[in-house]
Amino acid sequence: MKTIIRIPDVPVSALDVFRMLPEGTRAEVINNVLYMSPSPIFNHQKLVSTLFLKLGNHIEEKALGELIVSPFDVYLDEYISAVQPDLLFIARRNKGILKEDGYAHGAPDLIIEILSNNETRDRTLKKSLYEKAGVKEYFIVDPKTKMTEAFVLKGKKYQVNYSRKKYFQSALLKLEFTF
Repeated sequence: MKTIIRIPDVPVSALDVFRMLPEGTRAEVINNVLYMSPSPIFNHQKLVSTLFLKLGNHIEEKALGELIVSPFDVYLDEYISAVQPDLLFIARRNKGILKEDGYAHGAPDLIIEILSNNETRDRTLKKSLYEKAGVKEYFIVDPKTKMTEAFVLKGKKYQVNYSRKKYFQSALLKLEFTF
C-alpha cells in the first residue's frame, strides 16, 4: 500500500506570495518584487475621491466603460507583475480584460496614480511597467502640490502630454476639468 504525502503549496515567486495575502492587503508585485504599503494618508484619499467623482460622473453619463478605485488587482504580466493603481479606467470595448476571478488581466486604458511615500515606484517602476503593457494614458498626481503629469502612449513609448497644477485632461475620455 502506497502512502501519499501531500506537500503544501509553497510559493516560488513574489506573485505566489501576493496571491496568498489576505484580501485588501496593500501590496503589489512589479517584476517579481513584492512591495507592501501602509494605508494612504487623508490628502491622498481626498484627491482619489475628488477625481473618482469627476471622472466617474462623466464615464457613467457617456457609458464609456468602467472606472475602478484601489484596492483592485491588475495583472499586467501573469507571471511577474500585479499592481493596484489608485484609479483605473477600462473602456467598454476592452471589458474582456475583466476575468472570472474578478480582476483585470491586461492593460487598462487609463491609470491614475496619486503619489505617496514612494514616488520612485510611481515615477519609474510603474511608469515603465504601464508603458510596456500598453496603458494608453498614465497620470501621476502629487497630492501636496496638485501637480498633474500626463503621459500618452505614442507607439510603444510614453510622451509627456502636459504637466499642470490642479488640472486634468484626457483625450481618451474627451474630458477636461480643474480640481
